[in-house]
Amino acid sequence: MKNKLRAELWDKLHFILSHSTDRMIRVALWYDGLIQIDALKKALEHVTGKNPILHSSFRYHAMNPYWEIQHYSIDDILTVTETNHPEQATQQFFRQVIPTESKVQYKVVVINHNSNSKLCMIINHMCMDGRAIQIFLSQVADSYSRITKSLPLPEIHSGSRAHSKIYKGLTFPNRLAAAVLMKNISRIKEKRTFAYTKEDPTDKLEMITVKWSGEEISAIRTAAKKNGATVNDLLLSFYAYALYETCDFPKEEPLTITCMVDNRRHIQDKESTGLTNHVGLMQIRVDGCGSTINHTVSKMTKITVRGKKKRFFGLSGIPLIRLGYYLPFFLVKPGTLLWFLNPLLGFSNLGIVQEDLFKLGKLNVVDGLFFGPVQYKPYISLNIHMMCNALYFFL
Repeated sequence: MKNKLRAELWDKLHFILSHSTDRMIRVALWYDGLIQIDALKKALEHVTGKNPILHSSFRYHAMNPYWEIQHYSIDDILTVTETNHPEQATQQFFRQVIPTESKVQYKVVVINHNSNSKLCMIINHMCMDGRAIQIFLSQVADSYSRITKSLPLPEIHSGSRAHSKIYKGLTFPNRLAAAVLMKNISRIKEKRTFAYTKEDPTDKLEMITVKWSGEEISAIRTAAKKNGATVNDLLLSFYAYALYETCDFPKEEPLTITCMVDNRRHIQDKESTGLTNHVGLMQIRVDGCGSTINHTVSKMTKITVRGKKKRFFGLSGIPLIRLGYYLPFFLVKPGTLLWFLNPLLGFSNLGIVQEDLFKLGKLNVVDGLFFGPVQYKPYISLNIHMMCNALYFFL
């Protein structure tokens, strides 16, 4: 029986960049009732068993690191707690970091309070990105719902995790052209850092979340339409403008923000894709902040429109990272740290998250949070998504 999985492109990269990020992706889903724990256990066991990356240990090797598939029990993954302090229990759970050598790469806690359940999950970003997590949770929800209705468990396919899937839908000439996009997209021309205090031994993990809903979302949409921009352009402009204001950057000087791009847009046969990372990067460089937020939005919109019109949107730089597949890892690690930088200023928008995908039987999701890894000083990344008719910001 095969007990090893190849360490894929983004698996290695997230491992290498562990000095700048805690690598954990975090999810919290609030339900309008109590989760049936026995059904959840069976659902998690079913989905985890079909996705071996979830119960594997990352093995560092000087030549070629890999994942070693491990035996596990549901107790390694799931815990349940009853509490009158759900937020405190949530924060305590979210402060964990799963070691790469752990035999499972994700953990779940169900927090019960006032006849309602909150499901929280942390997962190693080396295994998958935000979009894949939504696929995983929808598989769990489908399995749970079938179990509660005494129906057969759903068939789950664990396809290829390779980055090469993003090229399969391209014609041969386009595949060749995309394969030589060797530009180093992690380098920026100017140096900008957030206004952090100096590093101190007393520093601790801080997760800041802001929620906008109702009239605020409506106002954002109206403002975007009025300025001929997308909601994403408007939010990115808010981010840039806030950075100039908070950090006292001279408004005439340029600033670069690195945006995350979902490269699944290039994959035609999505059903054969396993849980993995399919992320690209796009550099947004504004030549100074506008005198007003409207001026900044206008400048930002022109830049993003140009970027999205590029022939291979999101694919630049991946061929350069791909060299890590072919070189010994003891050379790849120091080499990557020399030329590839974790973005000092990052921006990730998951877009609209469909909460109905995570419905557990008759239980509906009434609120939810998806947020990426916590960045260490001097890095900062803003995560955004919309869910349950609310817009969430996470730092």
